[in-house]
Amino acid sequence: MLDDFVDVTKDEKLIMHMWNSFVRKQRVLADGHIPWACEAFSRLHGQQLVQNTPLLWCWRFLMIKLWNHSLLDARAMNTCNTILEGYQKESSEPKKN
Repeated sequence: MLDDFVDVTKDEKLIMHMWNSFVRKQRVLADGHIPWACEAFSRLHGQQLVQNTPLLWCWRFLMIKLWNHSLLDARAMNTCNTILEGYQKESSEPKKN
């Protein structure tokens, strides 16, 4: 149904599809599971997120929305961003042979 929205960017649709798929597969059932899910999602999709800046910002915006609804705390959000920064550093370092 996400494809039916016309005022949503393709990156916003993609991050929502990725998140919904992840939550369904991992059976995230309770609000208390959201911090763990965000960290696991950041680890699982971190490489893809840092390679697509608009997608990365959509993920960060989704985390802010979760925080606004008291589903994600600042510590978990910081952990997710630290995970993503690690992937960014990895991808920017020159490859060693």
